[in-house]
Amino acid sequence: MRALETYGSVLAGDGEALLKLSTDSDAIYRDLSLIFPVITSTLQSMRNMSPILQPNIIKLALVDEAGTTLIHQLFPLLVRSQRALVAGDPQQIEPIVNMSDDTIKQYLKTAFLDMGMGNEDYYRYAPTAKYTATAYHRAAGASGTESDLGNGIILSNHYRCTPPIIQFCSPNYPGGLQILSDYTEEATVKHLLAYHVEGSHLNHTNPEEIDAVETAIASLLKHGYSIGSSDNSKTIGVMSPFSQQANALRYRLSNRWRNFSWDDIGTVHTFQGGEKAAIIFSPYQCHQEHSFWFLNRKPNLLNTAVSRAKELFILVGNLRELELAGGETKRLVEHIRQHGEIRSLTFHGKY
Repeated sequence: MRALETYGSVLAGDGEALLKLSTDSDAIYRDLSLIFPVITSTLQSMRNMSPILQPNIIKLALVDEAGTTLIHQLFPLLVRSQRALVAGDPQQIEPIVNMSDDTIKQYLKTAFLDMGMGNEDYYRYAPTAKYTATAYHRAAGASGTESDLGNGIILSNHYRCTPPIIQFCSPNYPGGLQILSDYTEEATVKHLLAYHVEGSHLNHTNPEEIDAVETAIASLLKHGYSIGSSDNSKTIGVMSPFSQQANALRYRLSNRWRNFSWDDIGTVHTFQGGEKAAIIFSPYQCHQEHSFWFLNRKPNLLNTAVSRAKELFILVGNLRELELAGGETKRLVEHIRQHGEIRSLTFHGKY
């Protein structure tokens, strides 16, 4: 109880308790572990959860979502830990680096080139090298080349999505995924749907896609799906790669359905690590003169979007232009055509 009282006072900002923790950290943490053998924290909060900067305080650090984590964000945890187990998926969305290209180039020059290091050092160790130097890459000993994911232990068993959905993602992983989802195939049930919407761009939104998404949700609700429910078994998620399209979807859908949680509508990044029974994806891009580079730069974005859907993935967009763009967008449309169904906006009353 004394250890618990001391630790609680430390978290509340008590300087005297912090001094006590500093002078007797081994005993206090030992006793605290009898009550809380595992403590969870964000990486940003680690310095508050364990304010004593002393190695070996944490016997084993377990790090999740390392493929989306910049390497320097691990430091506060690792310097306090005896051992670390780092888990993540480098085929999911990369970390977000909020720096301009000019700032990144200047950082490369001053922090690496001017210090006697080379480009290979930058791509191996720089926190701005988000495609080659995430926390996962470093833990796995990756060399810094873009295709090298290091020597991590690959867990290839997949349990979340129905096979027709996750089969789209499987080629992104060496040797493919072992799909072990509970699944009973029914000829009349489609797990992949696509609706062609010609689309247009207005104030960085695609109004026609928003209309189509609203129509799709209305139909899903008639077929047993739900919004704003704490039960994930039949909930709907709506996503777009672009924030302004996602915000427009939030505004429209939350006005139509007041209990539609904003947490269930957002960018692909906001769904990282989550899942929904049904996912509706609005790509926004609909004309060749607008680059599809953001969608096709790497497979990570669509890999993440599709694999959030447990039983139904719906693509609402200009299917013709998505195919013409090639890359992952073409592969997605072709995959839905082969394993699902292309439909008009007149719903057929079955899923």
